[in-house]
Amino acid sequence: MSPFTLGLALILTGIVFAAIGLVNAYYNKIVFRNYEEYDAVITKLKSVKGKNWSPYETVVPYAEYSVEGRLVTGAYYTMLASNIVRLNVGDDVTVQVNPKNPKVFRIQEIEDTEEMQKVLKRSPIITAIGAAILLAGIAVLLLM
Repeated sequence: MSPFTLGLALILTGIVFAAIGLVNAYYNKIVFRNYEEYDAVITKLKSVKGKNWSPYETVVPYAEYSVEGRLVTGAYYTMLASNIVRLNVGDDVTVQVNPKNPKVFRIQEIEDTEEMQKVLKRSPIITAIGAAILLAGIAVLLLM
């Protein structure tokens, strides 16, 4: 592999890792900073079987709830490992929604699980790893 190709691969990998960490931080620190709670009904659990990049099954819960008099169908802010999700279609839940971004929600009971807390604690680490890989890619390109 040429140094140029290696540098570009490292840069791309670093960007992806950093983006994953930053997206989780963004939703938890910014989007859900000013949330309101609403009664909701789970309408769908979209399941994605693991692909080559992940052996795990992930689930995205969808729910319907009323925000400021409007019926909204929203999705959970991130994909969840199937072992975290203990929901069924038709379940009544309380969702946390930022009224400025009503199509995205979270459920505190899921956020409080040990598995989800581990994921949330890893976000800064994933961002830092991504930044380090990105810098390594830039260094490779500069040293060519």
